[in-house]
Amino acid sequence: MKKRRLPIPLILLIPIVMLVIVSIAGVYRFSLSDEEIMAKFPSQQKTMDPVVKLVFGIDSPNPWTIEVPETKAFSFIDQYDAETKLASGRYDSGAERGRVIVDTQWLKQLSDNDYASVMAVSNQGSGVFYYLARFYFDPAVKRMVVKQAEFLGDRVAISGVELSESTLKVTLLIHGENQAMSDKPNKEETRTFTIGRASTLHQAE
Repeated sequence: MKKRRLPIPLILLIPIVMLVIVSIAGVYRFSLSDEEIMAKFPSQQKTMDPVVKLVFGIDSPNPWTIEVPETKAFSFIDQYDAETKLASGRYDSGAERGRVIVDTQWLKQLSDNDYASVMAVSNQGSGVFYYLARFYFDPAVKRMVVKQAEFLGDRVAISGVELSESTLKVTLLIHGENQAMSDKPNKEETRTFTIGRASTLHQAE
């Protein structure tokens, strides 16, 4: 049985109809303003992290991410208490679990994208380990990360952080030689850190 062929007028009609449809669509498109088009096809807005915005004033779609010192774990800072100025998040490193707390009352800006503050790490044990941490906002990935953590002590008490042009001084109370770790620290000490290139921190001798 022979296949029927479309008559020639119908074959010619198909591209003509398609051309008419494309022309009508083009006329409709250019008759609309950009505002009307955006209203018909709204773009999805990315949600900005509220903690990064509150602490640093930076719009970031990603959470503040901290690699916990002495572990391979990461903590997402997802809570902020405006009264105490403490930002915190949990971490899980297998058998070890704990919390990271950044005291933003001591937050200092070292350069455009570099900041420093006191950070505490607690786990299931009795210790609370304090660090002077340097945070960096990476514009390429739009994420605030920790770039450096200098150990300050276990269960110390921070009483001040001062920033000058080239140094960062941390005043703290530590436990004396004959003082029990369960007691409040009462020996005052000052740690001085020089600010090097790329805002790196180096503890002075």
